Amino acid sequence: MRSLLIPLVIAFELLGVRMAGAQVAPFNMGGPPATPPAGANPPAQPQAPQRTAPSGTFDMRGSSAAPQAPVPQSGPPAPGSSAAPFQTAPGAASRPSVPTTPARPALVRIERPILPFETIRLEGETDAQSWTFHLTQDEASSGASIAVGYKNAVVVMPEGSRLRIVINGETVVDAPIQSSEDIKSVTATIRPGLLRAGSNFIRMEAFQRHRTDCTIAATYELWTDVDSASTKLIFAEGATKTLRSLEDLPAVGVDASGVTTIRVVASKVYRPEIRDRLLRLVQLIALRGHYARPVIQVVEADPGPSPVGTIKVVMGLAGELRGMLPGVPDSALAQPLTMMMQEPGSIGSTLVVSGPSWSDLDSAISVIGGQAVNTGKVDQGIVDTASWHWPEVQTAFGRHSFRFADLGISTQEFSGRRLKNRFILNLPPDFYATEYGEALLYIDAAYTTAVRPGSHVNVFVNDKISTQLVITAQGDIVKRHAIRLPLKHFKSGLNTVSVEVGLLADADDRCAPGETLSETNRFVLFDTSSLEFPEFGRIGRQPDLGVLSAGHFPNEDVPTTVVLARPDTLNIAAAGTFLARMARSAGTPMRTQFASAASAEDPSVVFIGAVEQIPAGLLNRVRVSEHLRLVWPATPLQADAASHRAANTDFSMTVKPTSADRSSTASTDEVRKRWSESFRRQGFLQQTLGTLQDWMERTFSLSLNSLSLNKRLDTPYEPPQRSTLLIAQNRTSEAGVWTLVTARTEEALAEEMARMADPLLWSKVSGRAVALDPRESHLQVEPIQDYVFVQTQPFSLLNMRLVAANWMSANILQYALLMMACCLFLGTGTYLLLKRLGRPS
Repeated sequence: MRSLLIPLVIAFELLGVRMAGAQVAPFNMGGPPATPPAGANPPAQPQAPQRTAPSGTFDMRGSSAAPQAPVPQSGPPAPGSSAAPFQTAPGAASRPSVPTTPARPALVRIERPILPFETIRLEGETDAQSWTFHLTQDEASSGASIAVGYKNAVVVMPEGSRLRIVINGETVVDAPIQSSEDIKSVTATIRPGLLRAGSNFIRMEAFQRHRTDCTIAATYELWTDVDSASTKLIFAEGATKTLRSLEDLPAVGVDASGVTTIRVVASKVYRPEIRDRLLRLVQLIALRGHYARPVIQVVEADPGPSPVGTIKVVMGLAGELRGMLPGVPDSALAQPLTMMMQEPGSIGSTLVVSGPSWSDLDSAISVIGGQAVNTGKVDQGIVDTASWHWPEVQTAFGRHSFRFADLGISTQEFSGRRLKNRFILNLPPDFYATEYGEALLYIDAAYTTAVRPGSHVNVFVNDKISTQLVITAQGDIVKRHAIRLPLKHFKSGLNTVSVEVGLLADADDRCAPGETLSETNRFVLFDTSSLEFPEFGRIGRQPDLGVLSAGHFPNEDVPTTVVLARPDTLNIAAAGTFLARMARSAGTPMRTQFASAASAEDPSVVFIGAVEQIPAGLLNRVRVSEHLRLVWPATPLQADAASHRAANTDFSMTVKPTSADRSSTASTDEVRKRWSESFRRQGFLQQTLGTLQDWMERTFSLSLNSLSLNKRLDTPYEPPQRSTLLIAQNRTSEAGVWTLVTARTEEALAEEMARMADPLLWSKVSGRAVALDPRESHLQVEPIQDYVFVQTQPFSLLNMRLVAANWMSANILQYALLMMACCLFLGTGTYLLLKRLGRPS
């Protein structure tokens, strides 16, 4: 019996094992199997069960002999396939299954800075800044929000102060100003459909009130700085930025410093064929893009993806671009090519300018220049400033009247203490009325009886007080009240005019709690106010750097010769920035020719290079001291950490001890004796003459220099030791007009020219020499003493009379001698005439 049962049991066990092996693994929501498969490395710790996804899939569409372990997929399933969430590998039947999520492409979030400057400061109780920015069709159609970062003075009252941002006429941000310790970011969603492809208008306004003080002087403590790095447009995830054509060049935008970089990639830039075309091309791109601050970079190899605010330009013959840029169409080998390409793996775009021959490359460049110049605006004298100041600036060529409404100043009702309005106007490069004539500012306004007599209207021209009007009546409506502005405060090029109204009131003297929050209007300025210019003299002067700031060369009858000290990438980049800045000021590309060296026969020459590359004799030709060759290399510019901290700390100042500070140890008697001796050495006559001289200069603007018959000669100019860039100009009878642009090194030349591309800093270039102080972004201007006149207008007796009147006003002694000579001639002629025709008595 036992012999029968044993084979039977063995048969049943074998049958059970086969059936178990043929079964499909059951649907299991639990963890991994208790026993790992043979050959597999057991985990150090059991994994927790995944509740978000099952470890296996119950599939009834097919059978499998053995389960398979999952492996991650390398990408999403192919279209039309019914792929399982995971796949299994042979030999891993019992391996614990780990769920995976298919890889998704990362979505790039586009963020665009929109400030034209690194920082915009809004000062006083009311201040505003307006400009335009461009968007592509893709950006305008996608959802967007705006982030604004700002910091304000500690005395600004949050309850009564607001920061407002208006885009295309609709307010998108209206927030209290309450961030005196650090930069605060405010984000707001922009309504769909508000942004549009092309030009968009933006205006930032600040309304500020003081916490505790109600005086006019306290309003100068109010400020809000808007930071460019944290002020930007933020587009929705998945939004794209594609420059589809040349019309989208303005949409390149700016970086966090307000700079638009034109990065040119070209091989062997030292060749004249490439250098000359490159410097012409960057001017046309800057004009076509309407960039506020164009900065040129030149490289010979592709540096990679372009950062924000940068347009990459690849130029050259088609055969040379094959190894520089992938994806160049074959059509470039047969015809001129000007096209936009999207950079792979980046939101940047590349402008390709190429052709099979040099003439075809010229044709491709001319395509960009086809619509770069707005001839109508240039002829009307409208300066394209929309990318950093709106409205665009108008030019007064002679008698002209500017209404406040046309200058961007609307009717304003005001309840504070100091109302400030600012506008910009342009004067031609041959403006010559520095000592003669007056402009008239006609004010239309009204003020209540709360405004006390003694209130005043101050007018500033180019940050200098021009005139002041004192209000004598209490409560009145003023129509076309004339305020005279001497023309000597204006200059050729851009001029900034500020009108400030200071209001005194009894309530401000009491300054009760909450008085600064009063919304009762006490003054209104109407937009019918106007500024009227008279006819003024127009004649050119040489030398005069103010002509450069207006976008013109001294002699425009012939092309100006541009000479680079060394035809490398840094010098070419500096020259490109220089010419692009001039082209943006003039609204048209510069008429230039390029040479390796200048000759004495060239009527106008611009030399660009580092100080060590300046040829012998050139500094003396532009009336600059030869000591510059020794001073700059011997005094390298070093950042002063202590002074930098002081410059960024409110209400603190670092004072370095000087030799004068040692006098604090002297006794009072010694100090009094030293001062008494200094006055005693002057004598009574010297003190009297000094007092008379000061009175004459204050009253009649007369000085001893204006009463001299000696010819005024320009002494060699010595720029400050800490300066980093020098622009100097001089005219010689044998060599024409020479202009020098130099810096300490080639690297510094490219960097400092990028700083000079700031439109506000560039507009201050004037005189015969300017030196840039980088720590303060300040220009030291050397005035013109010795110059010659150059006729720029057709001969006119009226214009010559105005020119003569201005010259005689600047040369009083010559005018007096001329008048004496005329009187003597008239008296002698009368005597001789009466002696011949008259009857003796």
